[in-house]
Amino acid sequence: MTNKTDLAQKCSHLFSLPDIYLRLSRMLADENSTVDQIAELVSLDAGLSARLLKIANSSFYSFPAQIETIPRAITLIGCNELCNLVLATSVAYSFVNISPDLLDMDSFWRHNVDTGLVMRRLGKTARVRDVERLFVVGLLHNVGKLMVLTYAPKDAAEILEMPTKVEPWQREQEVLGFTFAECGAELLKIWQLPETLVDAVQYQHQPQQAQIDPQGAALLHIASRAAGWMEQQTQDMEKIDYIQTIDPWAWEFTGLGLDDMDEAIDFAQVEAWGLLGLITAPLHK
Repeated sequence: MTNKTDLAQKCSHLFSLPDIYLRLSRMLADENSTVDQIAELVSLDAGLSARLLKIANSSFYSFPAQIETIPRAITLIGCNELCNLVLATSVAYSFVNISPDLLDMDSFWRHNVDTGLVMRRLGKTARVRDVERLFVVGLLHNVGKLMVLTYAPKDAAEILEMPTKVEPWQREQEVLGFTFAECGAELLKIWQLPETLVDAVQYQHQPQQAQIDPQGAALLHIASRAAGWMEQQTQDMEKIDYIQTIDPWAWEFTGLGLDDMDEAIDFAQVEAWGLLGLITAPLHK
């Protein structure tokens, strides 16, 4: 049987975090770094610079004036959020050789973008601190699926062939002995990403068990189910009632309700296509 730790180790050897992300992280850890120095580093990557400016000028942030320079974008968005955006727009390119028979990558990333947008909006409603980080949590919440499809394609195919009335995370547990969420969390640990991010991803299906960030896990739990429902509206896929699978504890713990989720879904439907294009553009070169 595939081991989630071994799988994560294999992935970490083949797919490391982008150099620019690591350099940015080191620079942000140095309190003597200036905005101009950070902007100079970002400007070395023309594609990243263009994506950053497009995101900064999108309704995702709704700044009142056009942002035309990288230093201005960094000043408004914030250095930590910049680092998150670099990570979010880079991970998509690590897994590009998965058979289209197993996964439609555009649909995969649309689901993740929807999850990130819904989670960010719900976090804003719930008055979560550092709400911008939640978008990245949503983008990375399903990286374990890519890992299994890449390194255990036979197991992945078996999961996909199981009756669609069975919830996906239950199929994963039955075939693998763990879920994609648990597998992805192992890789995020190796990448030394923030513990709150790892915790939310690991416990997205059992948010009550979260050790470090139960609020993040609960928000991700709701957002990923909402994104699953959104996906069902546009594709012929399993007819699981994703909304009914939301743990009542998550609603109570976050203080949110169905009206809040509906509003977040409306927000995501408006924003998703523009952000999806920016995140996945290099995949189509």
